[in-house]
Amino acid sequence: MTSGGRLRRDLNLFDFTLLVIGAVVGADVYIVAGIAAGLLGPAQLTAWVIAGVLAALIGLAFVQCAAIQPRVGGSYAYVRAAFGPFIGFLAGWLLYVGEWIALPIFPVAFTNYLTYFIPALPTAATLIVELLLIGVVTISNILGTRAGARLNDALTIAKLVPLAVLVVVGIGFAALRPGLAVENLTPFAPSGWSGFGASVLVIFWAYAGFELAVLPAGEVRNPRHTLPHGLIVGMAVATVLYVLTAFAVVVALPWTVAASSSRSLADALNAMLAAFGFAQSYGGALMSLGALVSIAGVFEVFMLGVARLSYALARDGLFPQPFGRLHARFGTPYVGILFQALAAFVFANVLDLTHLIDSAMFFLGLCYALTGLAALRLVQRTPHAALHLPGLRGLLVVSAISGLLLALQAPPELIAVGLGVIAVGLALFVLRRGTWTAAAALETSLLQEEHLFGAWLLRFFRRGKVSAGEQRVSNTYD
Repeated sequence: MTSGGRLRRDLNLFDFTLLVIGAVVGADVYIVAGIAAGLLGPAQLTAWVIAGVLAALIGLAFVQCAAIQPRVGGSYAYVRAAFGPFIGFLAGWLLYVGEWIALPIFPVAFTNYLTYFIPALPTAATLIVELLLIGVVTISNILGTRAGARLNDALTIAKLVPLAVLVVVGIGFAALRPGLAVENLTPFAPSGWSGFGASVLVIFWAYAGFELAVLPAGEVRNPRHTLPHGLIVGMAVATVLYVLTAFAVVVALPWTVAASSSRSLADALNAMLAAFGFAQSYGGALMSLGALVSIAGVFEVFMLGVARLSYALARDGLFPQPFGRLHARFGTPYVGILFQALAAFVFANVLDLTHLIDSAMFFLGLCYALTGLAALRLVQRTPHAALHLPGLRGLLVVSAISGLLLALQAPPELIAVGLGVIAVGLALFVLRRGTWTAAAALETSLLQEEHLFGAWLLRFFRRGKVSAGEQRVSNTYD
């Protein structure tokens, strides 16, 4: 631990860029291409491009915020700087719940892909594998950001190799077997375009994760340079890789085959290797191994990022203080890491993954929207720090709208539950605020900084507790 209990600045541009790539490129790409094939057929290529554009627009808000406010906490820190502590907490709560809900997905997905090599994996063995995966990732994060970053560097590079092989073989297949490639591309949209929106939503989940990479900003060297450049390069690499991966699947397999496959990438590589006269078994083994490495790599990034978010919230008095403790030797937020590990193991064995993903996207979509608005507000305050892009403010508005539209794609029953979770978070904020920081001081701060919406929400949840500050809010609205 460094002097003053501060986090170590151990991440350089290379580490951070791989952190972005590692957070985005994960197990999702191994299954989403098959699902999208069932919705659009070969036309899924357009959905991959559109989803990448949406991810880039939303990522732009994170890049702009990171350039102005390179702080630990990601969306929480950005929204807090733009709109004050109350709305900042709302963004932090949305981000934490959304990412925390996603943690159990990785141990389950890991054991599912392991069955390619061990088809009859007993239940007890499955639990042991989950424990081992969670244990290794937990220990690497507790040992320090440098250890976690080095593990992530290795996992990110390793998991890109199978995808790179698939892309290279796919490009070669299209060039050397153009007749087969064109046949698989025809018809381009066999079921029409009615499934385009659903396909974009499914595919966007594969792009999600960039919001986590900015959470350890306090551990990044030269953050004002490293964060924007790392995000831009990382998202560009991920988008190109995804589109080329989808292209390889589209040209290698008839869309009906891809749609019915549970391992579309492995089947695509197998088909192309067979066309070139190579043994097909190598393709399935390589892509399944790549899936295992991808899951482990993304799980590593999620554990690292979510722990830094709870640390930032606790440091500002918005989460229980134990989450703000740093390990005496390694300088890492070990309480948050251990809590996440326990939750990941428990919920991996009791919750449905489909509902977990849908719920996570609801919370993350709202978080994206707030981040877009925060970026717009910060640019208005500090125009000299704005990125040199034409129509920047309009793009940030589109970024916020894109996040909201993503959130609204969740099933109605999950939206209702999600709104309840948000209400619980806001209520806990107000109830516990008295033990962390004086509520009156918060309300006064909101009024002084003209965060009227935040002050109104605070007054709403503190209804019946009249104060001088509350009276001033009432007078302002009246």
